[in-house]
Amino acid sequence: MYEKRKKAENMKNKYDTSVVFLYATGNENLLPANFRKQIPYTTISSWRKTDYSKYIGCEFRSYFTDNFDLLKFKTQNEQLRKTLFALARSWVVLSTELIPTLLKAKKDKKLQSKVLNAIHYLRNYLGMTKTLKMLGITRALYEQWIIENRYSCFDSFQALCVKRHPHQLQLTEIKKMYKALNAQEYKHWPIISIQAYFMRKKKIVASPDSWYKYSNLFGIKRKLVKKDNKKIGLIATYPNEYWHVDATYYSMANGQKACITFLMDNYSKMILGYHVSLKYGFYNVKCAIRNALKNVALHPNVNHTYLVADGGRENHNKNIDNFIARLSKHKITKVRSLKDIRFSNSPVEAINRTIKGRYLKNRKFDTLKELKEFIKWAVHDYNEIRPHYKHRPRTPQEVYFEKSLGFNERNRLKKAALIRINNNKCAKCIQCTNRCKSKNEINNKKLE
Repeated sequence: MYEKRKKAENMKNKYDTSVVFLYATGNENLLPANFRKQIPYTTISSWRKTDYSKYIGCEFRSYFTDNFDLLKFKTQNEQLRKTLFALARSWVVLSTELIPTLLKAKKDKKLQSKVLNAIHYLRNYLGMTKTLKMLGITRALYEQWIIENRYSCFDSFQALCVKRHPHQLQLTEIKKMYKALNAQEYKHWPIISIQAYFMRKKKIVASPDSWYKYSNLFGIKRKLVKKDNKKIGLIATYPNEYWHVDATYYSMANGQKACITFLMDNYSKMILGYHVSLKYGFYNVKCAIRNALKNVALHPNVNHTYLVADGGRENHNKNIDNFIARLSKHKITKVRSLKDIRFSNSPVEAINRTIKGRYLKNRKFDTLKELKEFIKWAVHDYNEIRPHYKHRPRTPQEVYFEKSLGFNERNRLKKAALIRINNNKCAKCIQCTNRCKSKNEINNKKLE
């Protein structure tokens, strides 16, 4: 009853002629939605069914049409403004998830073309600067994507025309690089060592950045362990200034544990001596020092060395102390890491990690003899063949004995880059020749 009474009261309400006029002309959308809901449907229906052409003065209605058009534009603009504001707020909320997805277009060509199309749509309304800023893309990256999509070439690994981009590696170099990164003999080498080795042999003369770039494109990763925050440790200024000795364990296939002791030079990172045994004790350290003294005899520039060792019993006992005291040609002063000096024994621990993480990884040996032979080869490979990261492209042995390379690394890279650019510019690109032919045909037709 209350609702019927309320409807009856609403039907008796009197409305302004402007409201009636808006409904009569079909412009009721200009009125607020809340106000329109309060008007009974029967009243609205009567307003719409009325023939206003019989009213005196109806011919002057055209005077108000321009004002109605302005009101329509105003309401439409207000709705668009609210819509854009809602989209902007939504983008702010989702940008942390969407921008990383858009940046995946660096590798995905299909996604890259879609992003470029979206940029072209938005730049007409927002401008290029605001569009790129909103999408989190730099101007340089945008221009690079434009070039990559405009000039696609099947003769290039990156689908870039070699004539327009002559600085890129040639296909023959990329194929060699792929084989080198997948070669079994270099599986235990980091990428930086492979780059230095092939540059020395003049097989692939390319910068380390190029090797890392293409290894990512190939999906090849050579991560050993997660890098911790780097701390400045003990740094030698010349060979044989500081030695480091430490032991590590390796489980063989028969369940026995072999003890491998390494002694290395801090300056050159060269393994001067080592010993492999099933027993753990001072004898391993003693044999490692003896083997190191054989290399020192070939490098007699320094007669005194500090031997850094951790607090293990195999390093600090009467037998080792008596053996060191009896040395006459080369004097050794033994110090304990983190006690006598504030530095740790991390340099030789890095050697243990390299040998176990790269050389002994996924390998099992049945006998101690097999393990000794492999460690002998691994030490030879580490010291004499594989370039070290710190001294690249030189090996630890070359640094220890102060051997020169015989060439300048920068000059070799510059010369290889010039040769590569000339070869790419002179390449027989089928697409470029076809494009030139088609342009000449079009020009000839125009002249005809």
